[in-house]
Amino acid sequence: MANKYLKRRFTLREKILLVVLLVVLLVGLYFGLVYYPISARTAEVNEQLEEVQLQMDVAKALKVEYDRMKEELEKIKASGDETRMPDYNNNEQQETLNAIFNTIFADMKADIGFNISEPSDGVRTRRVTFRFTVNEAYKYDAESVYDRAKDLVMALMTTGYRCSMSSLSLAGGSDNLPDSASIGVTVVIDFYELDNG
Repeated sequence: MANKYLKRRFTLREKILLVVLLVVLLVGLYFGLVYYPISARTAEVNEQLEEVQLQMDVAKALKVEYDRMKEELEKIKASGDETRMPDYNNNEQQETLNAIFNTIFADMKADIGFNISEPSDGVRTRRVTFRFTVNEAYKYDAESVYDRAKDLVMALMTTGYRCSMSSLSLAGGSDNLPDSASIGVTVVIDFYELDNG
C-alpha cells in the first residue's frame, strides 16, 4: 500500500505548491539563519564603532587641552614665575605658611585664620583669611600706608606657592584711601595643595 503512494505522480498544482513551499522554507531559513544574525551583528558593530569614535573625540579634546596646559606651563617656567603646589600635610604645611606669614608681617599684628577644604580632583584648598591694619607706625619705607598695605598683599600672593585671591576689602580712616593715615585690610587667599590620599 505504501508503494502505491510513492509511485503516485504529482499534479502540476501539487508541484507548484511544493516549489512555493520550498521557496518559502528557503526564504525563512535565509532570514532566520543569515539575514537577521548579520543585521544584528552589523548594528552591534556600528554601535561599537560609534562608541570608539566618541572615545577618540574625547581623547582628541583631552590631547588639545593637555597640549594647551603644557604650553602654558612652559611659558610659566620660562618667565621664572613658577609656583608650586606642595603635597598635603596639614600640620607641616600650616607651620611652613605660618613661618612665611610671620616673616611678611614681622612685628605687625595680624589675625590669620585657616580653613581647609575636602579634596576635589586630588587638590585641597587651604583658605587663609588675613585681617590686619597698616598705620603710620608700620609704613616703614613705603610712600604711604596704602602702598605698604598693597606691598603686604603682594607679598602674601607671591610666597612661591600656588594661590589665588578670593576677596579683598580695604577700609581707611578717610574716603581717599591713598592719603589715609590708617587702613584696615581683609584679604582671603586660597592656597592649593596636592592630596593623593
